Amino acid sequence: MPGILIELTNRCNLSCHHCLDGRHSGDGDLKIEILERILRNARGHGFDYISFTGGEPTLHPGFTEMLTMVSEAGYNFGFVTNGWNFTRIYEKLLPHLNSLTGITFSLEGAREETHDMLRGKGSYRRVMQAVSICVVKDIPFTFNTVITSHSRGELNEIAMLAAKLGGRGLRLGHLISTPRIVSENMDISPIERRQTETIICQLQKTFSIPIVMASGYYTTELFPCASLKMEEINIDWRGNVTMCCNLSGHGEDVGNDDIIGNLNEMSFSEAYVSLVEASGKFQKEKLEHYSNGKFRDSDYFPCWFCLNYFKKVDWLKEFSGNPWSRMVWTEVIFA
Repeated sequence: MPGILIELTNRCNLSCHHCLDGRHSGDGDLKIEILERILRNARGHGFDYISFTGGEPTLHPGFTEMLTMVSEAGYNFGFVTNGWNFTRIYEKLLPHLNSLTGITFSLEGAREETHDMLRGKGSYRRVMQAVSICVVKDIPFTFNTVITSHSRGELNEIAMLAAKLGGRGLRLGHLISTPRIVSENMDISPIERRQTETIICQLQKTFSIPIVMASGYYTTELFPCASLKMEEINIDWRGNVTMCCNLSGHGEDVGNDDIIGNLNEMSFSEAYVSLVEASGKFQKEKLEHYSNGKFRDSDYFPCWFCLNYFKKVDWLKEFSGNPWSRMVWTEVIFA
């Protein structure tokens, strides 16, 4: 279903090793007025689903009020959470179960030590506790796993665990590089990504629950992303409308050409028109780049292409030992 991803806050109670810099240890919350503006206009553009992200969205001081706003406005909703606060907030969800499509719990490993290595001691048990509540209360839930060098060998176990716990699906996605990720050797090489994707394809055939790969996997389809098809819009906690959630949250020292506008200054409808225009420009330039025979093999990882296009990974040139550093664009390809 066409959806809007809203980063409610960049605050988080955890400081995960693989998180983008702008999504932890922050102090910013989305203004409720921004959500009101979205709900007022989004349906007119075909959007009927809201997904709350963060940071940790349950930390927003108006989280309960926002659930009510979304539900009463006739939208379906879901949210991504680390599960730490679930015992405190789950009762607030019960009046809105007809609108709740599902909760996505972040699960970074099938084993407690793997998950806690990335997210902190005790976080795995908090997820398991939250899941048990969902099972008892019949609250739908899925899992999201970011593939790291630590979790790569546990993919089959993760799928088994997700199915055993009653999850309605598992989403697996590649890392978005940050200096911390590279320094701690958490990312995997392009070749390892391809090998991992082959394993995931086999898991999809083996398990009965849906197992999907998040955008970013190797593909010859030039425009595979929901955001480029205008089926998904990303809005950060400042009210910025951006090209993609994987492009935001990198901190202040990288390019910000992915920001289309700000909902403090424009209506959702105005931002939507600007986003359509920016998406069209991007697709035209990528198609020309491909047609001119300038595509590298690494450009078939669509998130990597965008990270280069929007100048988010120039810092990687300093990490000469990392296999991705050789794939950072060294010339101005798009003016």
